[in-house]
Amino acid sequence: MIISGVLSAASVNPAMFIVSRGFCGLSAGMILGNMPVYMSEISPPHTRGLLVGMHATFITIGYITCGVFAVIFNFVTSSIQWRLQFIMLIFFSLVCAGSIFFLPESPRWYVEQGKKEEALAVMERLHRTKSDPTARLARAEFYQIVAQVEEESKLPHSWWYIFSNAHLRKRAYCSILAFAMVQSSGLLVIFNLMPILFAGLGFNNIMQLGLSVVWVTCATIGASVNSLIVDRVGRVKLLVVGGYLCTIAMTIQCALQRYYLHSNYKPGINACVAFFYIFILFYAVTCDATVYVYNAEIWPTHLRSKGVTFGLGSYFVFGIVYSSPAAQAFDDIEWRYYLVFICVTFVTVNLIWLTFPETKGLSLEEVNLKFGDTVQLALSDVRLDHEFKPYSGQTEIIVSSS
Repeated sequence: MIISGVLSAASVNPAMFIVSRGFCGLSAGMILGNMPVYMSEISPPHTRGLLVGMHATFITIGYITCGVFAVIFNFVTSSIQWRLQFIMLIFFSLVCAGSIFFLPESPRWYVEQGKKEEALAVMERLHRTKSDPTARLARAEFYQIVAQVEEESKLPHSWWYIFSNAHLRKRAYCSILAFAMVQSSGLLVIFNLMPILFAGLGFNNIMQLGLSVVWVTCATIGASVNSLIVDRVGRVKLLVVGGYLCTIAMTIQCALQRYYLHSNYKPGINACVAFFYIFILFYAVTCDATVYVYNAEIWPTHLRSKGVTFGLGSYFVFGIVYSSPAAQAFDDIEWRYYLVFICVTFVTVNLIWLTFPETKGLSLEEVNLKFGDTVQLALSDVRLDHEFKPYSGQTEIIVSSS
């Protein structure tokens, strides 16, 4: 990302700028793919939705930051005006790169590498709470992780294994469909084309940028709420409710633009703007964090990195499919383009409702049961000695006969 920022800010022709944005896309894909995997693997089961959901929340905070600087830089008259945004990219990339040195490695990755002592230390450090000062639950989950990883180490890790195994195909289906639904809602199209959409409603450049910042601010508030409730309400329920609410909001938006687009009827134009904000609140409160949480937690540890790419690949593919023709579509068929989002979202949300298993409150290992796989050691089967000292030679774990 740092390389991308440097090349973008220093670009002297379109070809150099396009290459620099290519680097940005590669780095963004790496970050978007790794963060939900990492966060899901270090989070305790009862707060995994909250912690993984922060991924979505801070993405929108990044959008707000970009939007605010875009408004500020709009008043700069110097020839370097367009380069300033990419200089900010360099700064934030350096900050994020520096933060890496303060992050612990995933305990599940440590176990896969045979570093069990390091894994247990991370689990105890991150999962210790006031109600569990000795991190007994963390140690119980650690033993479950060890048992599961040792069993999964005997299984293939290839892409072909995913396609040839019915339980893994079901996971791939869930990952792909979840992100297909959120993209089909029209989210990315609205976000990318917001200045154009607001321009069509008669707003000038400053108002377009300002309204875009407010829109993303609503998304941030909604994503924060989503993170707070996803562990209580459940993943599938939120995706389904969100899909229906987005369909309703988009249907009303379509009807409003059918009658008031390019008109001078102020109440109708204001209603169009209002439903852009209602749409993002509906989406953000229900789906924004949930889809990242669900995509990361449904995959077994040895295939999680590969599995998450099914969801993100779906997100980007559908983003290209919907966004590439969007500007031309809004010029040619105008409000009718919203009908595509309405119909596809309605179909996909019904499939989610009928076919997705719920995963809230389960450890990552116990999620396997929801897809017909086995768990080598259930948390309920682990009892721990009170006076345990890690790796002191004492026997801590007792597995019940069940």
